[in-house]
Amino acid sequence: MSGMTLFFFLLVSFLVGSAPFGLLLVKLAGKGDVRSVGSGNIGATNVVRAGGRFLGILTLALDASKGFFPVFFALHFFELNGAQLSLVSLVALAAVVGHIFTPWLCFKGGKGVATSLGAALAFCPWTWWMVLPSLGVFILSVALTRFISLGSILGAFALSVFLLIGLLKNNADEPMLTAAPWIAIALLVIIKHHANIRRLLNGTENPLWGSVRGGAADE
Repeated sequence: MSGMTLFFFLLVSFLVGSAPFGLLLVKLAGKGDVRSVGSGNIGATNVVRAGGRFLGILTLALDASKGFFPVFFALHFFELNGAQLSLVSLVALAAVVGHIFTPWLCFKGGKGVATSLGAALAFCPWTWWMVLPSLGVFILSVALTRFISLGSILGAFALSVFLLIGLLKNNADEPMLTAAPWIAIALLVIIKHHANIRRLLNGTENPLWGSVRGGAADE
């Protein structure tokens, strides 16, 4: 496969990932600018604050689709052309980078959680057990601590770990090279939660339910 073909997939994936659905949905609903509410993030959690639960769920689905569809099409196209699975991982990374550093908002986008999940579901369509544990980590963390931010951080880390384990178990070609972009995705998600990490350490992060401690919780 030519370098131009790979560049095309990476560029399209980046542009698809850069669509700021949360911002657009809140504005189209006449609810103002989501960036002026709560944490100022354009992700689903803050969209719920700005525009309600329905818009939040819709944003979650659309943000996940930004990762799912580029990876889905790349996976099938690359398989037909005998390309390495590691190239599909790069397409997943491009989508997440587009979401986090969207050029339409001065490179200030979301935190990449939903887009990463969508990309992972497309990347492992027949091996869901490689993705489900990270969802379990997220759900369990939120259930026990009430912090979406902590669940997102732990879930992103778990996703890269279980993907690598799955690649090694299935004797995939170049497992470390294929897993490297997913490790980069996990690091990006964690870095984007730096403010949440600081509030968690200070005990001022807002829980999903219960008493408010001060500060702004985020997705």
